[in-house]
Amino acid sequence: MEIGARETLYKTLAILYRYADEITVLEYPRRIERRSVDLAVRMRDGRIVLVKVARDLNEIPKSELQELLALASSMNISPIIVSERRGSEELFEGVAYEKMGLRVVSPETLEGILSGREPVYIFESRDGYKVRLDPAKVRERRIEKGLSLGDLAMALKTSRKAVYEYERGRIDPTIERAERLIRLLGEDIVVPCDIFDTSSLPEPRKVKPFDSKLEERAARSLEAAGFRVVHAKKTVIDIGGSIEEKRIVFTVQHPRESNKTIYEKSVYMERMAKTLEIEDKGVIVEDKRVARDLEKEGINVILADNFNDLIRSLMREEKRPGREE
Repeated sequence: MEIGARETLYKTLAILYRYADEITVLEYPRRIERRSVDLAVRMRDGRIVLVKVARDLNEIPKSELQELLALASSMNISPIIVSERRGSEELFEGVAYEKMGLRVVSPETLEGILSGREPVYIFESRDGYKVRLDPAKVRERRIEKGLSLGDLAMALKTSRKAVYEYERGRIDPTIERAERLIRLLGEDIVVPCDIFDTSSLPEPRKVKPFDSKLEERAARSLEAAGFRVVHAKKTVIDIGGSIEEKRIVFTVQHPRESNKTIYEKSVYMERMAKTLEIEDKGVIVEDKRVARDLEKEGINVILADNFNDLIRSLMREEKRPGREE
């Protein structure tokens, strides 16, 4: 599993390096099958993406998928999974899949999307393969051709209500029905599937049980200030979140955690924050000696007793008149 996943990771990296401004490879936790995020990516067009890579989609634990989704939702960042197969089934090139609300594509499909050569028009849903329509175009073309809802429904061998829902963007047709629609109304009624779209991300799930009282204090303070907060266990940040356009990420000192581990997580956290263009970040610690050691290494440290002061500073900045939108 580890070897296969790493091969897929290297293949994905080779693709992304051609289209990204900056990539951070998050090598913590060390075992690839135990972490929720493998890559933090800033694309050349400004899109920011969290990527999980796996050779086999079925081998990603549910807890990692839940955490990736929670991180993306709380910070309004695009999450995607890059995988080559699902059990014994190879993922089709040019098709977007879905698992637990996360978009899944093969490395080849990802390259087609990023290069602009092969946009994805087919996606898998719970009830089969579907195609996304431009609702306004469907209605416009139907009226241009003098067809009523009933006429189009009859031609498609479906209900009048289904056609009505196509024109409202409420449902998507199967491939077979989409082909009939295209023959009747034209190719421009179909739109590509945006695997980086964040508009359908669910609200963050309830924050997981905390690993320490310090972690809980930090998260509760941020929640009280109005931040959408996520607590992560399988990546380099422990607390993340956002309010309006402001994103924050923090690593938190845990009891019995070695200085080496804190430092390793801190370094990756700083790199991740830079790639994701997050300015408000740091390591929250209680031990002043640990703080001094980390500061010597250039890590941004926040003493636990000063954390609420930091939040007040963030909120003042958020409310400052004339702040850029």
